[in-house]
Amino acid sequence: MSEPRLTNGRSWRFDAPVVACAYDINGIGAFALGDGTLRVFAADQPPKTINVHRGAILALSAHPEGGFLTGGDDGRLVHTSVGEPPREIYVHKSRWIENVAVSSESGLIACTSGKTAIIFQGDQATEFTHATTATGIAFDPNKGRRLAVSHYNGASLWWAKSATHEPRVLGWKGSHLSISWSPDGRFLISSMQENALHGWRVEDAADMRMSGYPAKVKSLAWDRRGRALFTSGSSRVVGWTFTGRNGPMGREPVEIGPDRDGIVQVVAAHPELDLIAAGTSDGAVWFEWIGEPGANFAMLNGAKITTLNFSPDGAHLAIGSEDGFAALVQAA
Repeated sequence: MSEPRLTNGRSWRFDAPVVACAYDINGIGAFALGDGTLRVFAADQPPKTINVHRGAILALSAHPEGGFLTGGDDGRLVHTSVGEPPREIYVHKSRWIENVAVSSESGLIACTSGKTAIIFQGDQATEFTHATTATGIAFDPNKGRRLAVSHYNGASLWWAKSATHEPRVLGWKGSHLSISWSPDGRFLISSMQENALHGWRVEDAADMRMSGYPAKVKSLAWDRRGRALFTSGSSRVVGWTFTGRNGPMGREPVEIGPDRDGIVQVVAAHPELDLIAAGTSDGAVWFEWIGEPGANFAMLNGAKITTLNFSPDGAHLAIGSEDGFAALVQAA
């Protein structure tokens, strides 16, 4: 395969798939790879390799104290800071660590291992067990003391350090694969095994059905004001409005971006501007201003895009693909 055509940026070729990308509180970026390494970079420096996992990295997030939190198929949860050796937080020898979550508000971190979600506060770990596999986790955005866990037939809401209490269960039949809070904490959204999203209004558990996608929804991004949710799963980015008490209920979604043959795989929202980025199954990456049709392409003719992430100041967009290609392009 020829190298992708890249505009206004720089790129690298790694020897393993790029799984995810994140920036820590100091603005340092890291690509997580399928070979268990982190490739840590700054805007003006090439990536440095840090060996973290014995196998693929499956999940990546910024750690509340700086550095990065990763989960791997070696069953380990690891905190990695630049200039220090990786520190193992948790290990389960027979299960993968497939999801990680952090809360900057409370400083809590969490991961999933099979049917169990674990919350860590300092050296204390609290386990929350479910009847089926815990497929996604997210802390509430207000105080970070409540953990939402997606699983088969719905989602469970747990208070941190209260595993002996019964969770609040939000039910909906089917396989729920991931979970996301709206930035104001009023709504919970899950992606489904079928080509759809499901949502709940948290105050009264009112259901919201968001369907009509031609493919599975694998990526969600809230706009900078928390008023809209943008998603993958179609040839264009699909946007749902979340203003008012009812959110998207009774409203049709909008679509933005060019109508291409490839399916949008990943979406990212700019932290300071009304700008959306999207990466597709045929290796294109483009930007579009919300409400102003007209896409600007940053990359063309590559492998499937697996991750997009804006830098905290919004100046750059990090890009990763399934064939190990990674790039950093100017965003605005």
